[in-house]
Amino acid sequence: MTNAFERHGLDHLSASSINLFVAQPAMWAMQKLLGHKSRVGAAAHRGTAVEAGVEMGLFDPTLSLEACQEAALARFNQLTALSADPNVEKERAGIASAVAIALGELRQYGIPGSADGTRQHRIEVELPGVPVPFIGWLDFWYPDHGIIIDLKTQGRLSSKISDPHARQGAIYHAAHGNNEIRFAYVTPQKIGVYRLEDPRLHLDRVVSIARSIERFLSLSEDGAELTAALSPDLDSFYWNDPGARAAAQEIWGLAPEAMPQA
Repeated sequence: MTNAFERHGLDHLSASSINLFVAQPAMWAMQKLLGHKSRVGAAAHRGTAVEAGVEMGLFDPTLSLEACQEAALARFNQLTALSADPNVEKERAGIASAVAIALGELRQYGIPGSADGTRQHRIEVELPGVPVPFIGWLDFWYPDHGIIIDLKTQGRLSSKISDPHARQGAIYHAAHGNNEIRFAYVTPQKIGVYRLEDPRLHLDRVVSIARSIERFLSLSEDGAELTAALSPDLDSFYWNDPGARAAAQEIWGLAPEAMPQA
């Protein structure tokens, strides 16, 4: 007998999926049930680019900082080549310094572990009461130290781990319970590394959200009907992508004049 997830073609969950369901359930339904994908903006590409440069420098400590910065900028240029986001130049400007700051801090941990030549480690973990597994990828795992570090880029430095990131860390901890989970938040000016406290408490929240998704999916086998039952918050930055806004107009029958400007 199939469960509610499988009836809607969903064979796994992830930290990003449950966090999107909490923040923007209408977008979650549009993406997961109707297959409408949203393009991310320059800020997300900045994060991907910084991580690429930092990864290079951590796995090969002989590489110069300049080489890692150049790689990060090349990655950002590739990702934003066709972007219409007006913040591209602003985000590009902080990449080199963020790479320098992150490497200055994280190279102290040594070279991260790798498996079969793979730098990022895939995790898959089943949680009690959730009928589908959680899948994710670890940024930097130091098995000799028992530490997992997830890198996040920001414009302004956080003073603590956010709730969505804490849920992500709790899933990592469930997969590798003998490891300490840390989040490294880096900006173009500074870095903060914070240890996840009481991951089991956050894991309870992960399970609660997953069960809420399951109950929502069990209300109907028609993904379009479920999506139509929700309403998008178009003032949120989540809907800045013109493609997502066009899809919202189509799905919820919003007149153009009713669509707020991104």
